[in-house]
This record gives sequence, C-alpha cells and structure tokens, in this order.
Amino acid sequence: MGVGKIKAQPPGRPLSERLCDLQIKIDALLRKLEIGQGDVLISEAQTTMRDPRAAFVVEQVRGIFESLARSFHAVVPGRINPRSVQYEILKLKGRQQCRADVKAAAVATVRHLYSESLQRLGFDAEETNLARNQDVVDAILVGMLALSRITSARQAGVRLEEIFDERAICERRARRKIQVAAA
Repeated sequence: MGVGKIKAQPPGRPLSERLCDLQIKIDALLRKLEIGQGDVLISEAQTTMRDPRAAFVVEQVRGIFESLARSFHAVVPGRINPRSVQYEILKLKGRQQCRADVKAAAVATVRHLYSESLQRLGFDAEETNLARNQDVVDAILVGMLALSRITSARQAGVRLEEIFDERAICERRARRKIQVAAA
C-alpha cells in the first residue's frame, strides 16, 4: 500500500501523448499493486469545475483508470460524488459550504484520522503539506467512504453497483428526511 501521485507530462505536450503516457503509467501501477479479481476501484465522480476543458481531461483520466481496472478483472461499481463525502464523512449538511471551509475540514479530518498511517508510508501529514496535496486528501476521503459502503453492501448482501448508485442514495436520504419529519 502507498500514497502518491502519477506525474503527468506538461500541458504543452499534445493531449493524445499525455493520455497515452498516463495510460502506460496507470497500467504499470495496477500491475505493481497486483490488481485483480476481488479488488474494487472507486473514482470520485465529476464535479462542477470552473474550467470545462480541464473537466473533460480529468474525465478521460478517470476513464483510463476504470477501463484498465476492468481489464485486470477488478470490479468498478460506480463513483462517489464529492458532496456525498462532505455529507457522510465530513458531516457538512445543509447548504453547500464555502470551498475553503470544505477543504479545511477535509484536511483536518484526514490529519486526525490518518496522520500516523500516512507518516508510516513516508508521507508528511502536517497540515500545510496536506493542504498542498488536496487531491491526496480527497482520495483518502473518497476511499474511506468507498470502504464503508463496500463493507455495508457485503454485510447486507447487496450488489456493489446498488450501493454506489448516487441517484438511489439521494432518494433514500430524501425518504429518511420525510420519515423523520413525519415522526
């Protein structure tokens, strides 16, 4: 197990070359991790981004991860919406919080829960470093929620695809609110 980043080629390179390079690096990573049958890959769902071109490229990279994971026979049941992480892990309920507040809560949560584990992996878990590596923080929180859902699904005998269906999750959440309000 480890934590880190895959270094992409600089934006000045043609997109096709950058995506090909990432595909080779992701393939090597999945081989190194010996990903296979019984493993599960969960990605963060797309978000509203200020730069639609960047969102398109990020989506292509997610597709490479998911496609390669399937080629190694891993299960790719769905994605996790960042808002679900805010709601279920960070407990930020109600109206959408200020972006800076969400990021600060995410860093504080990861530091509190995973500081020792990150340090054992050789990753500086100080607040300033975590804030500089927000994508690592986000990945940890997505993984945390994914593990929780996978465990729940397996204990309940539910297919993983059902537990990662964000629309169904939102509908269940709305039904619970109605039941609580009626009680």
